[in-house]
Amino acid sequence: MLLKHNPSFAILSLTALLAVALAVAAWRRRAAASASRPFILLLLSTAVYATVAALEAAAIALPDKIFWSKWEYVGSGGVMTFFLIFALHFTHKRQWLTLKNTVLLWLLPSLNVVLVATNEQHQLVWRGFVPSVQGTNQIVYQHGPGFYWVMTCVYLYTLAGSWLLVQAARRPVRLQQQQSRLALAGALVPLLGGSAYMLKLTPAGLNLTPMSFLLAGLIYFVTLFRFRLFDLVPVARDTLIESLSDGVLVLDLHQRLLDINPAAQQLIGISVTCLGQPLRQLGSSWPALAQLCQASATVPSELLLELSTGCYVELHVIPLRDHCNCLTGHLLVLRDVTQRQQADLELRQVNERLQAQLREIEVLQTQLREQAIRDALTGLCNRRYFEETLPRELARAARAAYPVAVILMDIDFFKQVNDTYGHQGGDCVLQAVGRLLRTHSRQGDIACRYGGEEFVLLLPAITLKDVYQRAEQLRRSFQAMHVPFGAATIRTTLSLGVGLFPEHGDTSQSLMQVVDQALYVAKAAGRNCVKCVETVV
Repeated sequence: MLLKHNPSFAILSLTALLAVALAVAAWRRRAAASASRPFILLLLSTAVYATVAALEAAAIALPDKIFWSKWEYVGSGGVMTFFLIFALHFTHKRQWLTLKNTVLLWLLPSLNVVLVATNEQHQLVWRGFVPSVQGTNQIVYQHGPGFYWVMTCVYLYTLAGSWLLVQAARRPVRLQQQQSRLALAGALVPLLGGSAYMLKLTPAGLNLTPMSFLLAGLIYFVTLFRFRLFDLVPVARDTLIESLSDGVLVLDLHQRLLDINPAAQQLIGISVTCLGQPLRQLGSSWPALAQLCQASATVPSELLLELSTGCYVELHVIPLRDHCNCLTGHLLVLRDVTQRQQADLELRQVNERLQAQLREIEVLQTQLREQAIRDALTGLCNRRYFEETLPRELARAARAAYPVAVILMDIDFFKQVNDTYGHQGGDCVLQAVGRLLRTHSRQGDIACRYGGEEFVLLLPAITLKDVYQRAEQLRRSFQAMHVPFGAATIRTTLSLGVGLFPEHGDTSQSLMQVVDQALYVAKAAGRNCVKCVETVV
């Protein structure tokens, strides 16, 4: 094959070398971002395209030129397809690249290559070839409808990828804006070169499309090294936000939705089609949130929000500011706390049940204590309570230096009452004594059923004279009492013994011995009387 060096060959060769150099540089950074791989393939396709274009420009024989021109369509098909795949990765929409969609993406470039390879049979791509300028090896390709179909496919792929880059350039992260704009500029340069060739704005036979990749390569060189196209820091932002389990929303100053990650879409129940809409139109919960954004213009704030989707979220509202510290919008972070709320609710319910059980236990304990210290028949305290209380009362009286009196009483002839009226009649008499003691007890006095028909009354801070009078009052009141029992009336009397602390006993045991002896003396004296310790001889 004869070749003739010319400026086009030099420019295209330089373009191929630059594309390979950029591919090597991108390969070294390939672990930082998924978009680096299709970008490398895009550069290699560009290198192939520029190489075969250089060979076509340098070839002298017409068959050689046609051969390399057909290979140009292989390179251009790879360029346009890998550019669209790169744009999908760069804008984090690689989930669209399913196996089916990937096959469909490669279908049109493959059909175009077949169309060009079989041009001799149908002449739909090239109808003829005319020498361009005498003395040069350039030729003018006379295009048929197939050529314009191929170019339409190229434009569709390029415009689709460019539209994705335009969307990325509108994102709020400044570094990403610069990256996306330069990537878009690198895509538009070959598009403009191809348009000039199609519109016949270039010299006859001169196709600027492959040459324009030199300028595109320089733009990508700046993007790769100056603006760190595939460095971890800028790429990790979207990777992080997109993969966060917390929902993230970005609002502008007019509370319009600028950005939303997949977690927020699932939590709120909206899609990216709502971008640009005011917050208040997104749901019934959001007008209150709009007010919160107004209130949190200066400091972060948080609240618990119940969404219409039936879940609870913990919402953090963070003001966004520019380099001049001017408010530019708000960042909303939503954390799903439904399980925590349910756990809190269950915990509160369990706590309430425990509290109810504790109250029930306290009531039961009170009842048990009452049953332990209370005589069920008379309603008075029992002997156990009296024996626990008497030492404490005596100790308190000793510290405060005041006397304590004890009256021990016994129902006279109680056995005869039981024999005559039965135990029910005896119970009525015992209950009558209980009512009598409650009626004649002061606040602070302690009345107890001591056992059987015996009762005891503890009277703090009282003199011997007064306690004797109290005992006499009890005796007379009971003597005058008529206890009804059916059609009968029961009457009986009391015998009482009196003692005083510390005069007659300085311990509970010694005091009760003296009082018991006084009661014995009262019974021996004919019953129905009061005897104090002074009468005991």
